Amino acid sequence: MKQLVKTLYSKLIYLFQQVRIISIFRTHKGNNIAENEEFLEKPTAQLAKQIPLKDRVYKGAKKLLANNQQYPAKPQQFKKASLFPDSKTSVAALSLVLHGVAEVLSQKMNLSWEGQVNSTFSYQKEVESGKGKIFYYVTDNPETPQPETLAEEAALVVIDQFDPRACAIHLIYCGLVANLDKPWEGNFIIDGKQLLEYTGFVKRRDLCKHEKLSTLYDLLRQPAQVLACIAWPKQGKVGAFTVADLKIWDISIIRDFETDKAGNNKLVGLKVIGKPGVWTKYFLNKSKYHYHTGIVTKKTVQKLFSIGKQNAGAARMLVWLTFQIQSEFQDCVMGKTLMEIAYGADKVSTAEQDRQIRRQMADDLETDLKVVKEAGWQAELETGPTWLTSSKSTKRPIGYWSEILNSRWRFHLPAEVQERLTPDSNQLSANNIQPLSGNVIREARKAKGWSRAFFATTMGKSVSWVDAVETGTRKVSQKDFPKLLNTLKLDLNRC
Repeated sequence: MKQLVKTLYSKLIYLFQQVRIISIFRTHKGNNIAENEEFLEKPTAQLAKQIPLKDRVYKGAKKLLANNQQYPAKPQQFKKASLFPDSKTSVAALSLVLHGVAEVLSQKMNLSWEGQVNSTFSYQKEVESGKGKIFYYVTDNPETPQPETLAEEAALVVIDQFDPRACAIHLIYCGLVANLDKPWEGNFIIDGKQLLEYTGFVKRRDLCKHEKLSTLYDLLRQPAQVLACIAWPKQGKVGAFTVADLKIWDISIIRDFETDKAGNNKLVGLKVIGKPGVWTKYFLNKSKYHYHTGIVTKKTVQKLFSIGKQNAGAARMLVWLTFQIQSEFQDCVMGKTLMEIAYGADKVSTAEQDRQIRRQMADDLETDLKVVKEAGWQAELETGPTWLTSSKSTKRPIGYWSEILNSRWRFHLPAEVQERLTPDSNQLSANNIQPLSGNVIREARKAKGWSRAFFATTMGKSVSWVDAVETGTRKVSQKDFPKLLNTLKLDLNRC
């Protein structure tokens, strides 16, 4: 009998708690039951989270819920970031068009902007030695269906506000769009929790959630503020085309607010719905045109996002490396070119006549190369003074500026990218014969518009080697096969 009384008593206590919490919620939200039907259907632990903390009565209710062991609140778990399924890398759209957007965001006024007759202000990027062009513009109203391109004075204001961290957001968009089956028909969705994880911003303990999300909101809009008009020339069998739709990214941002104790609205969540522009029909269409994707690392995205204004040169180098460096990159980069990428051609030219600027730029180069290395990129000094890569602090010799400009650098992909690009050794060893026919290799080369000589140079081989492989009289070695797949962007599962 005593046990039965105890059981009934505990059930009555539980029912009392449920009724009390619902009555508290109605006190805050009003007695409109229809308006709160969704609330009434949620478990007790979720109800407690929706009642404002400023209510003293709620604090007591929360304490009662915490003591109720029959219905413990489940801890919130963050799902693994889907953009980086292996937690390291992601396929991303890395076409020339998207490289230009990243340049605008990072290089800003270091680029050769020009005013046009129609009062527009644009940066022009050449395609195929001037046979085609991409015109980049900026806007201050990217949310409208047909955003207005800005004239010089207004454009300069927008360009000046661009933040290097927006390049990290741009790379996230590049990754999300590359994972869509038909990007010209679909869209991607990403929320605040995912963005905080992808960018590494979640690790910042000196900022509250409202401050983090507010910063993200400003940065999320910036890639969409860069517009482009594409006039692409004929290449091989692919005809010329023009993309007049200016939008690269069509971004809508939904924000969620809550009121704090002082009555201030605080940003507690956001969601981004992104729709790519018409350019995807030409650069992310696997059946034709110029399908182009690559690999980005989570480490590169997070390093780009953490870079401050003092390391803007490192951000520009990371952007350039991400879009330019392919597997087993053969060409060396001259020191002068590297300096112009990082600091702008005008500043490099000015430094020739200013000793103080030269010293500062030499210091910046050493610092920025370390930042690039932290992102996983390896810079190999092909020719040049050893003090440039020495970990020890040494005094620069007379003529150091000339040594920097004349140095030659070779960059290597991060280890995570190389690991992902290398086919499974078990898969290759199981086939002692070449799994690709010579005709497939030849057609892949021609589709890129490459001559046999250019393909041979890219592979580090002779023209006779290319002839032998394409006619089937010679098989590609297991050592060279991964490089061939990556160079021609071939997928074994599709061949």
